[in-house]
Amino acid sequence: MKYFMWLKPRCNLPASSAFLQILQNNLVPVQNYSQTFLQTILNSVDSKDPEVANAWLDTLLDVIELLPKEIIKKEVLNVAIAKGQVSQAVQARLACCKILGKIATKFEPFVLKKEILPVVQSLCQDVDYEVRGCMCRQLDCVSRGLGLEATKSAILPELVELTNDEESYVRIAGLETVVNVLTLLDTDTCNTTIIPLVCKYCQQAIQAEDSTLPVVAKQLGKLCHGLKDHMTDEYRQWFMDFYRKLCKVGLTQDKNRRNSDTEKDSPTKVPDLTDIFEEEDKLVECRKNCAFNFPAMVLFIGAKQFKSELYGTFSSLCKDPHNQVRKIMSSSYHEVSKLLGTNVHIIQPDLVVLLKDESIEVLKGVISNLPDILDTLIGLGSNHTLSETKMNSLSDVIPALLNSEVVIFGSNNWRLQEDFMTNLSCLIHCCNNETLYSKVIPILFQKILNGRALPVRHSASRSALLMIRHLKKQDQREEYLHTLVEELCHSRSCHNRSLFIDVCRCMIELYSKSFFKQHFYEYLLELHNDPVPNIRLRLCSILPALKKVIKLPTDRNLLQQLDLCVRKLLVSERDRDVQGAIKQAVEELDRIHVQMESLWNVVSMDTLINF
Repeated sequence: MKYFMWLKPRCNLPASSAFLQILQNNLVPVQNYSQTFLQTILNSVDSKDPEVANAWLDTLLDVIELLPKEIIKKEVLNVAIAKGQVSQAVQARLACCKILGKIATKFEPFVLKKEILPVVQSLCQDVDYEVRGCMCRQLDCVSRGLGLEATKSAILPELVELTNDEESYVRIAGLETVVNVLTLLDTDTCNTTIIPLVCKYCQQAIQAEDSTLPVVAKQLGKLCHGLKDHMTDEYRQWFMDFYRKLCKVGLTQDKNRRNSDTEKDSPTKVPDLTDIFEEEDKLVECRKNCAFNFPAMVLFIGAKQFKSELYGTFSSLCKDPHNQVRKIMSSSYHEVSKLLGTNVHIIQPDLVVLLKDESIEVLKGVISNLPDILDTLIGLGSNHTLSETKMNSLSDVIPALLNSEVVIFGSNNWRLQEDFMTNLSCLIHCCNNETLYSKVIPILFQKILNGRALPVRHSASRSALLMIRHLKKQDQREEYLHTLVEELCHSRSCHNRSLFIDVCRCMIELYSKSFFKQHFYEYLLELHNDPVPNIRLRLCSILPALKKVIKLPTDRNLLQQLDLCVRKLLVSERDRDVQGAIKQAVEELDRIHVQMESLWNVVSMDTLINF
C-alpha cells in the first residue's frame, strides 16, 4: 500500500477514486480496509502537491460517510485533531476543518464536547482567515451534532464573532452558516441573537457595498423564510424596506450619489476603470440575486400585501437596465403569478413589458412558461371554457406576444423558436375565433412554409392543426386545410412534401379517423409517384398507419387505393432503400387486421341507400 504514496499526480487521482469504489462495492471487509486502504488515504492527504492532497482529502470525506463510528474514532479522529494544531501548516488545518465537519454528526454530543469542540473553537480563532472561514462553514454540522443547548453556549458566540470578522471571506461564510443553522434554533435564540445579528450584518453590507452585499441579496429569501415565524411586525417591515433598497443598488440615482461623493473627496483623481467595472458587476449581481429571491419575498409578505409592499419593486426589476436581471424576473414570472392567485391581474402590465423586451434571454423566460402564465392570468378551469370578458382582459397581452415573434425569429435560437411555436397552441383557450383565424394561424403557417429549422416547422404544424380544429366556421377550417395540401403536398419543394407526411402523422393523432380520410388520405397516397426517393421512403413508413384507420365496408375504396399503391411500389420501385422499406411495410401490413363496422351501422346505411 505504501506504493501509492509515490505515485505521480496523474496516477494519484484515479487511485483515490478506486479506493472509494472498493469500499462502496464492499470488495474487502471494513476491518481490512481500515488497516490498509484507509491508512494510505490518511497518509496521502499530507501530500505536498495541493492537487493530490485535495483529491485524497475528498476521498477521505466520502469514505468517512461509509465507515462505522468505531473505526472513525480509532483511525481518523486523532489524525484530524493533530492536523488542527496551531503548529501545523495552513493546508493541514484546512483539512482538519473539513474532516471535523464530516465526523461531527457521527458521534454522541458528549464525545464532541470533549474531543472535538476545543479544536473547533481554536480553529474559529485561527490567525489565517481561510482557516476561520473554512471552520465557519462546518459549524452547521457541528451544531447538529452538539444539539441546541451546547450550540447556544459554545457555537453561537463563535458564529457572532465570525460574522463580524475583518475579512469579508469569513463574514460571508458566517452569514451562510447562520442560514444553515436556522432550523436548529428556537424562538428565543432567534429573537435575542440571530435577528439583531442579521439586521446589523445587512446594514453594514449595504453601507459598505463590499463583496458581502451580493451574498446578502442571495441569502435574504432563506433568511426571511427561516425567521418569519420569529419576527415581530416591526422586523418584518425592516426586512421589506431593506429588500427594496437592495433592488435599487447601482441604479442611476445611486450612481450619481457615489460619483458626487468621489468628486468631493478627490476632484483631481482619475477614476480606475477596473474598479468601476468591478463595482458595477457587484451591484448588478446584487440585483440579480434580489430578482432570484422575489418569489420568496412574495411568500414572506403575502399576496394581500403585494400591491402596497412589492409591486413597485417588481415593476422596477422587470424594467431593470441589465438584461440578466430582467431574464431572472421573466423566468420567475409564472411562480409569482401563482403565488398572487386572484391578485395576479396586478402584474399583467409587466408581462406586456417583458414580451416587448428586445433581449432573447428575457423572452425565453416568458415563452418557456407561457401556458402556466396564461392559465393563471385568465383563471382557466378544468372545463377549459373562457368568458368573453376574460378574453378581453388579455387584449394587451396577445398583441405583445405575437409581436415578440419578430425578435425571436431574428435570432439563431431555434430551440426558443420551437418553444414559441409549440406554446402558441395555448392561445386556443385565450382568443376568440376571429383572432385565431386572422392573426395567430397565419403566423404559424408562415413558419410552416418558411421556417429554417425542421423542429420549428414541426411545432408550427402541430399547433396549427390544433387551432384549425378549434375554428368554429367550417369554411375557415377547409380553407387552411386546402392551403396545407396545396403548399405542402403539391409543392415543388421536396422538403415541403416531406413535411406533409409529418403533418399527416400529426393529423391522425389529433383528428378523428373519418376527418383524416376525408381531407388527407388520398393526397398522401399520391406521393407514391413522387420523383424523390426519400419521399417514397418516408411514405412507406406511414402506410401501416393508413391501414389502421380503414373500416370496411365503408372504406373499401380507400383500401383498394392503398393496395394499388403498395403493388406499384413493389413492382416499379428501383431505389434499394425504398425497396427494403416497402417490403418491411408489407410485412407489417399483413399483420394488421382491417376493422369492420358493426352490423347495425351497415344495415342502417343500406337502408338509407335503398330509401
